[in-house]
Amino acid sequence: MEVRSERDGDHDAIRRVNELAFEQPAEADLVDALRSSDAWLPELSLVAEEDGDLVGHALFTVARLDTGPELLSLAPMAVLPGRQRSGVGAAMVREGLERARATDYPLVAVLGHAEYYPRFGFEAARAYGITTPHDVPDEVWMVLPLPAYDPSIRGEIVYPPAFDGV
Repeated sequence: MEVRSERDGDHDAIRRVNELAFEQPAEADLVDALRSSDAWLPELSLVAEEDGDLVGHALFTVARLDTGPELLSLAPMAVLPGRQRSGVGAAMVREGLERARATDYPLVAVLGHAEYYPRFGFEAARAYGITTPHDVPDEVWMVLPLPAYDPSIRGEIVYPPAFDGV
């Protein structure tokens, strides 16, 4: 399996992975909307390819805090149903975080499974002074500090407009 940045010819396969993983088109529509937005970072739209087929997609895009600083958001992350729990998602998250560490962004935020993301170093976001406008339990709202992190960075995340429909 290879984890790499998406290519122009991958769009349909990425859409398929997201639709099958989430059993609805909303996340696939989100990826398409983000792809044409200022939040898009082509090098951080990652796919897992195996034997010429895409089996996973993980997307890191730019968000910001209401206090001004930009950060990265990990969403969505999708793996084909038959390949879930086989290390595909973990490989994409690890590669994405490695690439994120080479940026000037201070944090990666994720709203996700409390049992899954801590293995990569994600911790409760509120402990870092990072809040979300969503009414979610603290254990699913997480951040991972990157090398550019400064403890004075605090605020509520503001997602790109593409997230409004999700």
